Amino acid sequence: MAHLVMIESWVGASGNLLPPLLKSLGHTYAFVTRKLEHYQNPLSPEAHPVIRHAEEVILAETNDAENLIEALRSRSFDGAITVCDYYIDTVREVARAFGIPCPFPNEVKAVRHKHLMREALDRAGLPNPKYRLARSWVEAVVAAEGAIGFPLVVKPVDLASSAFVRLVRNREELEIAYRQLEAFPLNFRDQVRECTVLLEEFMAGEEVSVESVSCNGATTVLGVTDKSVTGSPYFIENGHMFPANVQGELRDETERLVRAALRAVEFDRGIAHTEVKLTADGPRIVEINPRTAGNYIVELVKRVTDVDLLRAFVDLALGREPALTAKETGVVSAAVTFLVPPQGGVIEGLDGAASLEEDPRVARWKLEDCVGKTVSAPIDNACYLGHVVAEDREGLRARAFAEEALGRIALRFAESEGNG
Repeated sequence: MAHLVMIESWVGASGNLLPPLLKSLGHTYAFVTRKLEHYQNPLSPEAHPVIRHAEEVILAETNDAENLIEALRSRSFDGAITVCDYYIDTVREVARAFGIPCPFPNEVKAVRHKHLMREALDRAGLPNPKYRLARSWVEAVVAAEGAIGFPLVVKPVDLASSAFVRLVRNREELEIAYRQLEAFPLNFRDQVRECTVLLEEFMAGEEVSVESVSCNGATTVLGVTDKSVTGSPYFIENGHMFPANVQGELRDETERLVRAALRAVEFDRGIAHTEVKLTADGPRIVEINPRTAGNYIVELVKRVTDVDLLRAFVDLALGREPALTAKETGVVSAAVTFLVPPQGGVIEGLDGAASLEEDPRVARWKLEDCVGKTVSAPIDNACYLGHVVAEDREGLRARAFAEEALGRIALRFAESEGNG
């Protein structure tokens, strides 16, 4: 049995799956947070799993690594861990200070910051879309209208979960996207943002992700996951299937590019969730995430291969070599689809849930208790009101099964004032 320190967490997906996994493996953890209320779901009275399963909850300023290390100095841990992008650097510093392992490479900045990743790919001679950095509105206009051209994608260099990633088709949309980021000086965890804006050439094509584990100088690719997103302007992920229907040379080329990209950013330890666009000119890196995939992709991988990426993540956090040998499970493909509200407002009703229980292709499902509650208009992956996981034991139709099941769920919104 080991005792870990967990520094903050995502509130969804892996943040729900990791705590009970640690408990099932016989491990304990101290959960450290600066803001306990961040983990209280307004749609549920139940305590979040990271709180419920913790041996100890420590309130400390997690946005100040130096003082955090001092606050933890009297305690002993066997490893440090987080599934939240915004605290990967902090976990790395805490692990170094305590002389304990963590599931991340020695240098994560070139992965966490999107523009540094682009520069690393350039130095390695790997293909990149056209891109520019803008530190002012004038620089953004010059980059968009001169170097790149419309349509293009505007990205914050240091946010996660596709937050504020936006497709822009003209100067007016560019200004809206730029001003939104300019008015957002702190990230979602109250950390000061690097306010540089990354402008990238729009890459047309299917988007997939490659799930991999790097340990002791070797990288193991578990497979390729597909992804669907909502319509523009925001890129909100609304579904995944593992494995993606990407075969032959295209799959091999995609995996080779990802391995080369991981070498370029010196990613030699940890789990990577690398997003790739399959363009007409070949695969192109979208971004590299130095952690387990979110959105229950780790569950999809386990259903198909029996490889538990979260368990591998725990093993790495404890300095152990993870087990990565795939096995037959009887499931050929697994998929998840998410209930994304089409608008903001007061939800008056949610219909169709009973049909999910009766569908043999649905492995499990969850819907938030959102009736009578007010939800915001969706801008990123934090907007989900539920999800459906489906399996196909014969082929690659799990996504179709999940989408058909979720399609039977209908949200009804109360009429807003002025529309009556």
